[in-house]
Amino acid sequence: FVNPERLGQLQKVHSENFDLSKLIQLCKELNDSYRSENYFSVAMLARAILDHVPPIFGFSKFEQVIGQHGNKSFKGVMEHLDKSLRNIADSFLHFQIRKQEVLPNQNQVNFSADLDVLLAEIVRILK
Repeated sequence: FVNPERLGQLQKVHSENFDLSKLIQLCKELNDSYRSENYFSVAMLARAILDHVPPIFGFSKFEQVIGQHGNKSFKGVMEHLDKSLRNIADSFLHFQIRKQEVLPNQNQVNFSADLDVLLAEIVRILK
């Protein structure tokens, strides 16, 4: 899910202002969950990453990152990531039990390309 090269880049970042150990662990757990087909966990961990990283960009909320950081292309990718991922993760977290369910599959939670854009920007900022 998280590209091994990108994960390696994150592990090599040494920031005086931010300890990336939690972000790196979230990425590792995201990979483990995806590999194990734990798709509820994938969505929840990806959402946790979005909630975790705004201070790297100088903000407290991911919506601020979308609105105030980067060019139009970056903002568009982040807006898509936030809206789609947040809605899917929220449905996993907040829908109560129903008479019938359909479990998520890998396509439903595959936000890896958009997430990679976010992680790449984090590497770029903290390099």
